[in-house]
Amino acid sequence: MISGLSMPEKILPDSSNPEAGFGMSLIAIIIAVVMGLAASMYMRQISTQSHQYADFYAASQAHWTALSGTEFTLYKTEVGEADYGGPYNFYNSIIAIDTSESGDIGGPLEEFHYRVISKGSFGSMERYFRVQAKMSMKTVWGDVSVIEGQDTAEVRIYDGFKINDSLYIGQNVYVESDAVIGSPLNGTATHLYIPPGKNVTGKAPDATFTYGQHARGWLFSAGYSTTFVDSLLDITDAVTADGGNKFKGRETFSLDTLDLSIYADSTIFVNGVLILEGMYITGGSDEQPAIIVSNSNVTLRKKTSVITEVDDNIIIISGANLMLNDGTLFGVDQSAIPIIDRPNKHNEVFAYDELFIQDDVVAWGQGYAGVDLTLDGALHGLAYAPGNFRFTKATSYLEGAIFAHFLWGSSGPSRLDLGQMDLNHFFHEEYFATFDYGVLQNSLLEF
Repeated sequence: MISGLSMPEKILPDSSNPEAGFGMSLIAIIIAVVMGLAASMYMRQISTQSHQYADFYAASQAHWTALSGTEFTLYKTEVGEADYGGPYNFYNSIIAIDTSESGDIGGPLEEFHYRVISKGSFGSMERYFRVQAKMSMKTVWGDVSVIEGQDTAEVRIYDGFKINDSLYIGQNVYVESDAVIGSPLNGTATHLYIPPGKNVTGKAPDATFTYGQHARGWLFSAGYSTTFVDSLLDITDAVTADGGNKFKGRETFSLDTLDLSIYADSTIFVNGVLILEGMYITGGSDEQPAIIVSNSNVTLRKKTSVITEVDDNIIIISGANLMLNDGTLFGVDQSAIPIIDRPNKHNEVFAYDELFIQDDVVAWGQGYAGVDLTLDGALHGLAYAPGNFRFTKATSYLEGAIFAHFLWGSSGPSRLDLGQMDLNHFFHEEYFATFDYGVLQNSLLEF
């Protein structure tokens, strides 16, 4: 130590001071509480978010499950399977379905319309979809050809007529005892359907002939749509001069090849009468059918000894009458191919008024008439006639399906006395898209 100087005394905290200890403890407690609160709030936030995510996931799963149930029901209805109420396990959720022909407030829906309510469940979460739809004619009738008939008349089937497979006739039916009903050779039975309150008399049922009731109502309704045809006829009506794929006035194609693929959209429009004679018509494909449109009468016929031959995937549309006269082959012959293996082709003749198929014509395709269809030759496909269907000659032959209103035979209405029908119901099903069916616009509701 240096003389004369003195060092200050070191002052140490007094650990025995209670106030100092309390302050340190309080700070520690506050820090612990804040950290605990923060951790608790964080964990609570995590828990809340976890519950929210679980609820969102459950709601989403229930939503898509209910929507899947709606799609499943629409599909099952279209393939004609009625027993599909459920419940069904759908991955880790459940579908329950209710179908009805009544509306939301209990009143009946329009004919062929139905309502679907689909419930999707995931845990305690539930979601519902409601939709209204219309059955397609394929679903309504199945593999049954239809002649609506007149409510007060009787259809008589005579021994000069032959029929195989199922046919609905919407009136009383008398069958002569010698009529050839069904095919003993291949064992194909024929079943005649009649509406409630009507009867089949005459020929007794046997191994190839039976009959019974079909409860469905009328076939022809406002659901039939010609939108596609109308759009093409509108273009045709607007043609004012020849040019490109458009022709103004009466047009005759004679003794030549008409390759429609060289025209825009493989389509020609004729504003006037159209005659195709001694022609070979081609140019369509499965992906792009070729189309001939006239807003007036269309006639296909031979020229001297040269026939008119129409290739596959050709559609001919007439805004008036369409005549397939003697010496016409429409579509490629598929008779060598087993019926079930025959390819679908876009072969169609459409007449806004009347469709005529004469004696020695062979047509492979779909025949649509806006009013009447006269079949004196052979048609392999679909015959559609909302007016009169005339099946009047020994050469009259239909292989496929028929949807017609009034029936005429050789000696008058409401009789089948000549010709043959083999109603195998194999035809291009896409043509049933012509009928308006499916989900009704603005009818889908989630709740």
